[in-house]
Amino acid sequence: MSLVMRVVVQALRLRPRHLASADAIAAEVARDRPDAEVPRALRRAYDVRRSSVEGMPVVTLTPKGVHPVGELLYTHGGAYVRPLITRHWHIIASLGLTTPLRVTVPLYALAPEHTGDETYPKLHMLYDSLAESGLPVIVAGDSAGGALAMALTIRARDEHCPLPDAVLLFSPCADATLTNPEIPVIEPRDPMLGSEGARWAMRRWAKDRPLQHPWLSPVNDSLRELPWICAFHGERDLLCPDARRMIAKAKAAGTDAEIHLFPDAFHVFVGLPQLPESRAALAHARGIIETVTAT
Repeated sequence: MSLVMRVVVQALRLRPRHLASADAIAAEVARDRPDAEVPRALRRAYDVRRSSVEGMPVVTLTPKGVHPVGELLYTHGGAYVRPLITRHWHIIASLGLTTPLRVTVPLYALAPEHTGDETYPKLHMLYDSLAESGLPVIVAGDSAGGALAMALTIRARDEHCPLPDAVLLFSPCADATLTNPEIPVIEPRDPMLGSEGARWAMRRWAKDRPLQHPWLSPVNDSLRELPWICAFHGERDLLCPDARRMIAKAKAAGTDAEIHLFPDAFHVFVGLPQLPESRAALAHARGIIETVTAT
């Protein structure tokens, strides 16, 4: 563990954990939750366009002065109840550092006011429009957004639509049931997440759809005939055991899949650019982007 990581973990332990309880997350989501604005540094490097898909706001970033060589669709995390935050923009900015990408960020409606079944068709329409561009497509997401990225990919395969060229997952939620017996072992070491609040959020997003459905719990898919999947996870994250299980299942099914584990890292650590572990993970992700956009 780097010194910076050690300091950040200790600092996180002094704060209330995200999703610590159902009451805590319910009180939080009752407050106004605006999405973070595009940072100035990104506005300098990209032309920013705002549009919508069936009422869902979408932000598109097109690099200035250069033709994009790929499409990046980024679905942000936040347990389906939290908006896009500045750390998500840090991840997006880092992914586009070495390859000119057109970046598409859907600002999907959140639970508990809205449900996944309201959002999935809009995300599918958005993905299909990007797949028609003729450019390589990378789908990426963190946490619950990682599950959304997998849901988009699974649906594309099942409906015989063009598949993305790569899927990048940062601390993905692979099983919305959160019933893995390893979770109670890891949870005391997790400085960020609590399983009770996470379960509350998952149930609100799922509503009538079973939590075991592969769009919510991609570990339950066959994971066959999918594109290159690369996941990054900290082992102080209670979501890590199911992500490991998902990648192992994908590899056994013949999918090109890999997971990079960071022993002392926490949930979505890649959102903190000052961490050496974050820089290493994002550099590897950029390498994958360079590979799939070079062909």
